[in-house]
Amino acid sequence: MRRQLTLLCSIAILVACSATPAPTALPTPAAVAPTSAPSPTAPPTSAPSPTTTPSPTSAPSPTSAPSPTSTPSPTALPLADAPLNPQDQAAALRPEFVGDLARAGEWNRYTISAEIDPDARTLIGRMRLEYTNRDGVALDRLYFHLYPNLPDFGGRLEVRQVQADGAGAEVVYEARRYLLRVNLPQPLAPGARTTIVIAWSTSAPENASQRLYGAFNKEAGVLALASAYPIVAVVRGGQWDIGRPDPQGDFVNSETALYDVTLRAPGDWLVLTTGRVIDRSDQAGTAVLRIVSGPQRDFMIALTQLEVATAEVAGTQINSYYRADDRGAGQSALQAAANALSAFNKRYGPYPLRELDVVEIAAGTFLGVEYPGLIAIEQSLYASGDGLEITVAHEVGHQWWYSQVGNDVQTSSWLDEALASYSQIVYQEEIYGPAAAAQELEGFRQRYRRVLAQGLDAPAQQPNSAFRGNYVTLVYGKAVLFFQAMRAQIGDAAFDRFLHDYYASQRYNYVNGDTLRATAEASCACDLRQLYDDWITRAVPLEVP
Repeated sequence: MRRQLTLLCSIAILVACSATPAPTALPTPAAVAPTSAPSPTAPPTSAPSPTTTPSPTSAPSPTSAPSPTSTPSPTALPLADAPLNPQDQAAALRPEFVGDLARAGEWNRYTISAEIDPDARTLIGRMRLEYTNRDGVALDRLYFHLYPNLPDFGGRLEVRQVQADGAGAEVVYEARRYLLRVNLPQPLAPGARTTIVIAWSTSAPENASQRLYGAFNKEAGVLALASAYPIVAVVRGGQWDIGRPDPQGDFVNSETALYDVTLRAPGDWLVLTTGRVIDRSDQAGTAVLRIVSGPQRDFMIALTQLEVATAEVAGTQINSYYRADDRGAGQSALQAAANALSAFNKRYGPYPLRELDVVEIAAGTFLGVEYPGLIAIEQSLYASGDGLEITVAHEVGHQWWYSQVGNDVQTSSWLDEALASYSQIVYQEEIYGPAAAAQELEGFRQRYRRVLAQGLDAPAQQPNSAFRGNYVTLVYGKAVLFFQAMRAQIGDAAFDRFLHDYYASQRYNYVNGDTLRATAEASCACDLRQLYDDWITRAVPLEVP
């Protein structure tokens, strides 16, 4: 998820920081009402004719809003007490994917009602979780991650009230308030459902991107509220995933769920979220929006006062949000996202959602981060142009690898990070041709050769906490070369079939390395055990592909 700042002008940015070959032809994405804008960092492909909006008050985005006056009392918000209706989720999906909602019984359901105060940097809300025990053992409790209470977030999430199946429950914090434990009134049998209601408040820091997690922070015209609500933990075989996340990797482990979210915010802020707005009202300078997510792994919220440009690719609206003095780079980010979406639709299979946002933020310590339906990009890339295009492509790749096909980002981070990084090579192939792809690949080779020379080779498959100064080089380097080695061994046709089959068969699932290997073996009708072990689970001398 998070692209480490140390990758700049190295493996991930090599092509962006050097001359770029002429692109191969790509179908130009359909666009909304074109206008012209300077684009000093735009890639040389034809632009998707974006719509540019000079101010939030006139934005065409469905989450735009008019100017404010006053904020009504929070009691006017509907309570999150009604069961979620899965059919409402169809609005977030492209028509050909609405049938995926037949799987709605597999997913937990969040109904959230909350108010955001950008001045106070707070989100105050009430959440209803309809939780089904899909584990093989009865559960006597549920755990929730309270990510804002982690030191790296630097915020606070205070649980005010808890109910379990209509009865009051004690608020029990664990792990220095990182976890909320909800004791169930009776054991929850496999296949049974319980309903948990939580009232909570969250506060975020300000101007903290240089020392804290920039995706949970108010700075540079953006209030980013990543993981700002209680998120139910993953459980397997009665064992809860409740360890404190290692900060050198991604924070959030979560399974696919459905979200129905009502937010109230001042009308002069644009409200950006995972999913799509299906209802909106404006009164006395305040906007109330109802959003549905479709099947998603998390729900991201951000408020901005930025400009926006939009384009459409194969039924997905792309919105690029940027500062007024970064308009050219904002157009370039839009172009890169449109190109990436087109390329990955072709190579992996269609993106199922109707909206994708790209937001310029003060990330500080990382280049980019993806959340379902929303990616955030460090503002310095907009100022310099160096690495912007390939960073956007990497984060768009994560919409397939992490968001749609999920994995444990703390114990098996290579599964999504290496495929998102390999997506940079796929992007170069589709947009600029074989020479650019070879140059991108060479950057990964150089990175891995350096770790070999330093004697820091190790398995890519290990918990993030086990890496010793080699996390980036192994997860974003060696593991990327595993996919190139697989491609060389099984051939291009079987490799492309693997990517399609893996996405099609595991969309919305939570996978491990064995799942990936088995899918690849089925696609090539061959045995890949030794290749997989040599590159992923062991540290042995290897020929760099």
